[in-house]
Amino acid sequence: MRKTVAMVSGNVRLWATLILGSVLLSWLFAALHIPAAPLFAGMVTGILVNFGGRLIYSPHLPRIAQIILGVAIGMLFSDKAFSAIDGHLLVVLLVTFGTLVLSLLSGLIFSRLTKISRTTGLLSMTSGGASGITAMAHELDADLPLVAIVQYLRVVLVMATLPAIVMFAFHGSVKTPAAAPTPSLGWSAWGYTLLFLGFCGLSGAWLARILHMAAPYLLGPLIISLLLTISNTSALRTLPVSIIEMAYLLIGWQAGLQLSIRRIRSQIRLIPIALGLIVVINLLCAILGYVLARLVGVSNLDGYLATAPGALYAALAISIAAHGNVLFVLGVHLIRLLMMLLIIPPLARFAAVKPSNGDPRETVERKAKYSHKE
Repeated sequence: MRKTVAMVSGNVRLWATLILGSVLLSWLFAALHIPAAPLFAGMVTGILVNFGGRLIYSPHLPRIAQIILGVAIGMLFSDKAFSAIDGHLLVVLLVTFGTLVLSLLSGLIFSRLTKISRTTGLLSMTSGGASGITAMAHELDADLPLVAIVQYLRVVLVMATLPAIVMFAFHGSVKTPAAAPTPSLGWSAWGYTLLFLGFCGLSGAWLARILHMAAPYLLGPLIISLLLTISNTSALRTLPVSIIEMAYLLIGWQAGLQLSIRRIRSQIRLIPIALGLIVVINLLCAILGYVLARLVGVSNLDGYLATAPGALYAALAISIAAHGNVLFVLGVHLIRLLMMLLIIPPLARFAAVKPSNGDPRETVERKAKYSHKE
């Protein structure tokens, strides 16, 4: 009985530390303009809490986060965004597929150089949809902490370099656009939002499981939300920021709570290789952006922003400030996001099932991944 009480009280103490620390770090990181601040704050706090003891973390929490992100991503797709690329759809699809191929090749190279599983390598180097990729990593038996770290490095690098590259390479006077005030929601609006989330989550997850889709809690709600958005069936156009930030926090906790000192030390050596590959992807995507601009007839800046490997909101902000073709940039990013979320999960699952040349790295990595629970 005493052991049970001690375990419960210890768990409560760890949960209180996790929540309070995450909130404080989220506020600090947001003040420093760090992208996806709650995700990074949750991951860092989870790592620190993990040093003080093992926290019981329900697998239903990251599934809730996947549902929220899936619905939010589906709501990005609108007829206005697609109308901007309607006349150049084939070219956009080919260039978008080219950026996806670059990600796949870099993921395979990353797994080969670092001796990690191909699934982890593919998910780590996938450009675009960092939160969605991180959310589905656990479902696909990848090394979630490593995927989260590399994806976050990619987002930070792209967001940090985008403004500088635009200023020096395109000689544009880009000003930071004023942030639009977030309207407060009444009780009825919150109720409708929660009902919409529940409907998309339950029906989407059920549909995805019936179709045996990979990452059903992310892709299923995404598809339902997308269909309701493009058909103008739903009056809801976006989710409240607080709900999306909560999803980021849940994913960050899942990643951070799986890390240990031993695993952090073993993964530090992988960071320089990952950064090198990310830089190469950025350069090659910039070349594809130039090709896209020449073929479609938009400016070189629009082509570059449209093929930037991730950082969608940063690319849109710069496009708005530079008076560029914002809808074209948004449309290309959304096409790549949808293509990536539909292609990567089954491909990653296939890579995990079929190890190369009898190399048992997938099995070894999976054992190491869960060894801390024993």
